[in-house]
Amino acid sequence: MYERNHNWRQIIKSVDPTLEQHVTAFSGHVLETESEIPRKYKELILMACSAAIRYGPGTRKRGCEAMHHGASDKEIMEALALASLTSGFTAFADGIEALGDQITVDDVADDVAS
Repeated sequence: MYERNHNWRQIIKSVDPTLEQHVTAFSGHVLETESEIPRKYKELILMACSAAIRYGPGTRKRGCEAMHHGASDKEIMEALALASLTSGFTAFADGIEALGDQITVDDVADDVAS
């Protein structure tokens, strides 16, 4: 998965603080505005997009946010599976890797054992 070495927002802020404010405002507007798409689904979509481009930190952040807004482990898995249909199976595996410690792996292991 693609890992970034630099904080892109911090770099934008140091070069053009006004632009960074606009980027932050736009992101907040898209995510936080009540619309036809509930926040949980917005986060699942963003998580799947991040997985599709192999961006682990984004996959993790958006996946955790989706869970915070009520997404189940099964919904996370389904969204990652959907991402893998367009971007290759490694998006599924990389997405699980990014969120592995957030998913109730113990419950899965118990189901397999029984």
